[in-house]
Amino acid sequence: MNTTSSRQNDVQEALALLAQGRPADCETALRQILRRHENDVLCRAVCLDGLGRALFALRRPVEALDALEQSLRLLRGQADASRSSLPLLPGVMQNLAHVRLALGRAEESLALGREAAQLAEQIFGPDSPRLAGALLRLSAAYYRGRDFDEAERLMLRAKAIWEAQDGPVPPELGVCLNNLGRICEERGQFTEGIALHRRAVALRRELLGEHEDTAFSLGNLGVALASDGQWEEAAAVLAEAMGLYTRLGKGESPEAVGYRANLAVCREALQARRAVRSAAAEHLK
Repeated sequence: MNTTSSRQNDVQEALALLAQGRPADCETALRQILRRHENDVLCRAVCLDGLGRALFALRRPVEALDALEQSLRLLRGQADASRSSLPLLPGVMQNLAHVRLALGRAEESLALGREAAQLAEQIFGPDSPRLAGALLRLSAAYYRGRDFDEAERLMLRAKAIWEAQDGPVPPELGVCLNNLGRICEERGQFTEGIALHRRAVALRRELLGEHEDTAFSLGNLGVALASDGQWEEAAAVLAEAMGLYTRLGKGESPEAVGYRANLAVCREALQARRAVRSAAAEHLK
């Protein structure tokens, strides 16, 4: 095996650790590769992008920001010299924009996200799933800024691109459905929002089975039902989400903690409703 192929395999194996939910192992492997290949610009750019994603998954966003900014600088310089690295740029831009948004740097995130989407359309075309991913990431910044109309427009375009593709449904469509449901909730359109959350749950059950993302969609459905006053189903769905988080060893994750609090609210509401009904029944005797 030649050196280039061996290096590529090493990087792919390291990045696979992140896909397997092992960000700490991914970090270790990528740092080892970076030490071995100090003069390979493209290899370092790819590794730094993966390292940034691993660090963000480990809830170390400031370190993630530094790694991703290094990756983008290397790729921009490489793209000036060779167009072969150009297709890598939109993905790194999106990852960096995501971290900037998480750190409260919304304007910087928006600017970079727009650039990433424009570049993705230029490189991959207007019907590419790669563009759909860039549009979905960009929509998050508009949602955070409460520009729901623009966020919805971007998500609907991404959704249309994914739904027009042949082959398996991509997991990102579940994210899109979930986020569209949240926008409906923000507008007080609970019937439409609940329907979108149900679609997201069904899709993630089918594609992912017992997975943290499935639990997340269940939690969002439960919250939407609670917001609509459908306390019994909301409590049942939130309890299902909590059970799944617990089985996955994620019972104390921030998302699970939030849904547990929502479940407690639902149960309190059900108790209060039962008390009112009981008092009314006693009054009628």
